[in-house]
Amino acid sequence: MTTRIGHQNGVIRICVDRLEGEQIGGRVLSQRLTAPMDFSDLGSLLLQLEALLERQNFPQAFQRIRSFTGSVQEHAESLLPEGALTKEAVERARGKMATFVLHILTRRNATWQGVLEWLEGERRARFSSELELLKALNGHLEEAGQENTHDGSLESRDSPFIPHPPGGGASPSDRR
Repeated sequence: MTTRIGHQNGVIRICVDRLEGEQIGGRVLSQRLTAPMDFSDLGSLLLQLEALLERQNFPQAFQRIRSFTGSVQEHAESLLPEGALTKEAVERARGKMATFVLHILTRRNATWQGVLEWLEGERRARFSSELELLKALNGHLEEAGQENTHDGSLESRDSPFIPHPPGGGASPSDRR
């Protein structure tokens, strides 16, 4: 049976297992994958995720590269692959340093827009580009490093993360 990819089963879990100076490494799990995808730094993470989004055509790119030579490139249907990871396996996965849930909602202006949730800190950040996504990831990992060396407080005025509203529901500003 083939299942279409949607925003519920298209969620991407980023498990950060290694943080050595500026180098971040770990695994990506999703029902969109048949096995965990390893990454050795943030650059490889972005490139591999972009290849996955293009291969599965979800979310669809707002702009496509055009060519005046060759044939028109067909874009795959947005279907989960055969033998995909189960929802339970993805939800159980945790990183040694941090765990994030990435919701890529759209791909407009040749970049990504969505929400990044940090599971340990129960915070989330909206992003409107890959650069903002990287800043949010780095911001949390810096906070997590400070937590280990200071009093444990995660409050930061410069943090790109906002706390989840009580009860896990959407805040009034999220309903726009």
